[in-house]
Amino acid sequence: MSAFPQSEIDALKSRLPDYLAAIGVELRKAGTRLVAPCPMHDDRNPSFAVFGTNQDLCGCFPCDFKGDVFNLSEKLGRSSNFPEAIRDVAAVLGVILPDSTAGRPTRPATAPQRPAKPPAPPFILSDADKETVHRARLAFDDAFWAGDEIIDGIAASLGFDRETLRVASWGASGLGLAWPVGSQSPWVCYAYPQGLKWRNPHPASTPRFRWIVGKATAPWRMEWATKPEVRTVYLTEGESDTLALIAAGLEADGTAACVASPGTAFPEAWAPLFNGKRVILCFDHDDPGRVATAKVAAILQGHAAEILTWKGTARHV
Repeated sequence: MSAFPQSEIDALKSRLPDYLAAIGVELRKAGTRLVAPCPMHDDRNPSFAVFGTNQDLCGCFPCDFKGDVFNLSEKLGRSSNFPEAIRDVAAVLGVILPDSTAGRPTRPATAPQRPAKPPAPPFILSDADKETVHRARLAFDDAFWAGDEIIDGIAASLGFDRETLRVASWGASGLGLAWPVGSQSPWVCYAYPQGLKWRNPHPASTPRFRWIVGKATAPWRMEWATKPEVRTVYLTEGESDTLALIAAGLEADGTAACVASPGTAFPEAWAPLFNGKRVILCFDHDDPGRVATAKVAAILQGHAAEILTWKGTARHV
């Protein structure tokens, strides 16, 4: 049960559009809904929507998310539980909450302490899901080395050459192929160590992205960034941006790696992966990208050896 008055919680919940505007999500009217590119994934289409009689609910079909402003705060990684989400929303909106401890009885010093909640077990794919990822990776490799024209079509649709796809397909986090139900040709997938994510090859279609199995438990291609010889890590907010950096030759000398956060979400649990690295944040130059840059830079403080932003050249945060 929350320590905050229900009236305060309801008031914050009703201000979902204000919260979104404050964190840089630009909403526009579409029928009875407000829509915007999703702040939770690399989204060029307005797949994120605010709805409900009081416009107090939101959702994104590709992200498989639906909830209120507090659920959104947690989904974006701005908070990890309900009380933290209340504080985050209030802080963003400039609302001063009443002292949540006022009027509460003081626990006796000798009262027994509740045992600490054990940490959540690590996410592990089922054997069947692992096989799905393996088959997708194998299908891509077979098609690539056989010179299949499918690979040329994928390269053209993404705007890259075969060499870029070859480099990006190395390792546990790479590229795959999978056949959606009813499709006559495979779609390219982004393979994560614990998940597989489809990319819709039709730019005007929705959903643009969809997780087939699993989820992102680390940035895409992170296994390359953790190598001892890699000193610089370029972190983007989407896999296609990472492909663009690979195409530009930023990994050519072997001392740099390009990785992708799946959208602007970046859990604090990922920070130790960047210990001792020079991290260059390459998020989009829009409001959500700027908000994410500041948030990720704060999370990486004390872990990364150096944190910079990329705006044509690397600059200190």
